[in-house]
Amino acid sequence: MSRNRTVLLVAAALVAGLVLGSVGIASAATTTTGTPGAGFGAQVGGMFRQAGASLADVVAKLTGQTTAQVYTQRAAGKSFADIASAKGVSADKVTADALATRKAALAAAVKAGTLTQAQADIMLARMQTRIPQRITDPAPAGCDGTGSGAGRGMGRGAGGGCGGDCGLATGQ
Repeated sequence: MSRNRTVLLVAAALVAGLVLGSVGIASAATTTTGTPGAGFGAQVGGMFRQAGASLADVVAKLTGQTTAQVYTQRAAGKSFADIASAKGVSADKVTADALATRKAALAAAVKAGTLTQAQADIMLARMQTRIPQRITDPAPAGCDGTGSGAGRGMGRGAGGGCGGDCGLATGQ
């Protein structure tokens, strides 16, 4: 499948997921600060996972491993930087690829009307400061990708383990 077609399919999946998930996310929101980008954390986190832009996905792609293998190493307490370094990939490369992938996902959300450009800009600015730290931080206890918001396997947000980026906070 051509790269352009793959990108279009991923963008279509993102739009469908965002549209279908927006009602549940809106009803689950507990606070709104009035800051552009606030209240979109769960929605954006899901968008990144669907786009293959979670840190575990990015590290897996760069190192030739599966996401499950990355989560296994995270569960053992390794940082994303440790995992990447063991395969000859620098933390700077992981950061650059994570930001590029997420920037593309944000652009797709802006194009779909799910986010405003102002919200996307604020989220990207937050990511630029937080992602490098997340890459070098050791994994939180029990980080196996099955917890809240992971959207993978049997965990489906039902507790146990941490989801997505293993400790990634809203908008990162």
